[in-house]
Amino acid sequence: MDVGSIDPVLAPYRTGIEVTESLTGPLQYNDIPTFFAAGMVGGVSPTGAGAAKTWTHTAQSTTATTFDYFTDEWSDDVTADGSQAFGGIINRIQWGFGPEMGAWDATSDWQFVNVNRPVTPTVGLSASSNTGVFVYGTDTSFWINDTSGTIGTTQIVDAVHGMQQTITNTIDDKRFANGSNAVGRFGITGFGLSARAINTEITFAKTTESIAEVAKWFNTSAQDRFLEIRNISPDIITGSTPYSFNIKLAGRWYTRTDGEQNGNTTIVLGCNAFYDATGLTYAYRGTTVNSRSAL
Repeated sequence: MDVGSIDPVLAPYRTGIEVTESLTGPLQYNDIPTFFAAGMVGGVSPTGAGAAKTWTHTAQSTTATTFDYFTDEWSDDVTADGSQAFGGIINRIQWGFGPEMGAWDATSDWQFVNVNRPVTPTVGLSASSNTGVFVYGTDTSFWINDTSGTIGTTQIVDAVHGMQQTITNTIDDKRFANGSNAVGRFGITGFGLSARAINTEITFAKTTESIAEVAKWFNTSAQDRFLEIRNISPDIITGSTPYSFNIKLAGRWYTRTDGEQNGNTTIVLGCNAFYDATGLTYAYRGTTVNSRSAL
């Protein structure tokens, strides 16, 4: 806008607010249901009458998906300048591990409906516990099969150096002109999930099994691959039931990248999940056994 001045004249004006945060840290079994509830499907309750609880989150491909909404607060020693973001969901989940076989690294990118500030911290909140059970790469195994009916029957042994999985949601931010003058009127009314992409990159040593998978990637026609990623902890919840995290997905190889690990060449294959309507009847399912009884 030409205002007749070299320097700015007009004051800024408000528009739709975007409240985001990114959280990164080692993955714990008790945290996994939060990732899935906010970033894949909400409304899931655990099963199990004892201390061990089973959470099953299945991606919904042909029905409307509703997330669970979460609230987050930030503050410091100046309690009068805190912030409270509410109506939070996850746009992107990324987790995996490298050749050191340590705890899985997990990153979650959050988006919130709006934020209240300044606020004082909610009374009774406590710092996160540092005594959780971590998901380790060394406890992870990989199983790849040709059909959905045989998923989880063929293990890939002495071949996987690391893995990175990314779940990316395409979110429809719901904003409507309703003539409201209420506080927070620049916020979002709600969210809708319009698309999802699930990519799994696995770093393989060059073995007979991994080279066979490369042949399937390079095939003229795309070949379906059925992957199971199991993680079973040596830590016991109760009795003989350990913490565990199991992923099943239908996928196809899309990319191959050559790499290097300690002077040896590696193959990185990128798998994109697809909705298997007649076999698995889903694209992705995560099953977690932990000690968490509620979100």
